[in-house]
Amino acid sequence: MAAAPDHLIAFVRECLTTGISRHEIARALAAAGWSDREAALALDSFAESPLPLPVPRKRVSSSPRDAFLHLIALAALYNTAFAVGSVLFFLIDRWLPLPIDKDHFRMGALRWAAATLLVSVPILAIVQRAIDRDAARNPIARLTPVYRFLAYLTLLVTTLVMAGDLVCVLINFLRGDATLRFLLKALTVLTIAGGVYLWYASDLRREESLTGGAGRSLPPVPPWRGWLARAGVGAAAAALVAALALLGNPLHARRLRLDESRVQDLRSIQQAIENYHDRHGELPVSLEALRSDPGTFVGNLSDPVTAEPYGFRRTGARTYEMTACFDLPSPDDDDRPSWNRDGFFAHGQGSKTFAVTVPDRETP
Repeated sequence: MAAAPDHLIAFVRECLTTGISRHEIARALAAAGWSDREAALALDSFAESPLPLPVPRKRVSSSPRDAFLHLIALAALYNTAFAVGSVLFFLIDRWLPLPIDKDHFRMGALRWAAATLLVSVPILAIVQRAIDRDAARNPIARLTPVYRFLAYLTLLVTTLVMAGDLVCVLINFLRGDATLRFLLKALTVLTIAGGVYLWYASDLRREESLTGGAGRSLPPVPPWRGWLARAGVGAAAAALVAALALLGNPLHARRLRLDESRVQDLRSIQQAIENYHDRHGELPVSLEALRSDPGTFVGNLSDPVTAEPYGFRRTGARTYEMTACFDLPSPDDDDRPSWNRDGFFAHGQGSKTFAVTVPDRETP
């Protein structure tokens, strides 16, 4: 609950000490320009008592526990909101793709979103349960100063986000670039930020309507808050399920990543062989000759899992073969990393031998 200014409370204390009635004090404050709410807050700072001196009510204060719980809850909420937005952006991009989209890089953002949801949602649920348990014992405790500060900070952030989002929409509309893909993303940002704004604004609106001190109860919770909470939980759960479904089996992803590592090794070896040929005018006898040559840089020469050396065999003055064993077939061109879009190292599952020719540097 918000507190009245200290000098106003001091004035009310002096008036009550001298025996002036609460009604007369309220009338005097109204005549001096104070609002009814400010006057009520100042008067409610002192309990009704038969004692000759005013008895101050206990103010709601923030404990380290309150600060810890509310900070963790807000951080988890922010992470969850960003992760849900990332998943929705990914789905929009999949539905309305652009030629310049690189799915290889967007999958990294999707993995971040899935991991964030897996961590942040349980933390938010556990911490929010602890906050609700404290509020059930003392409803006024929910409106501690630290919570009010974080709530107003969140209102500021979400207001700026929504305003910036609308500005971007108007700019793109005036430029003629308001595509369906852009509008859906703008609507996603507006919906998420608007939901967070409504949640905290309703809490602060209830706090603003509360002019009592200890022992008073908060106004009833608006019925739409329950729907908003269920919608938020449903959106987070749906985003998590969608992200996990798009990412697929983690073991499958690991095998794909290992195959990408093997392809990168082969490309590194290919470059090293070409450099060796340029320097010596011939192919190396073995891959180990690359490592022993001081002017040739070479990376990994063996499989990252089995540690078996990659196969190498000279077949001519400028031609040779390299062999590697892969866990899975290479992805389609659209899903292949940008550095392997040429399909030169396209492969099936199992052992694959590639015939390579050293390019003629003198040929234009």
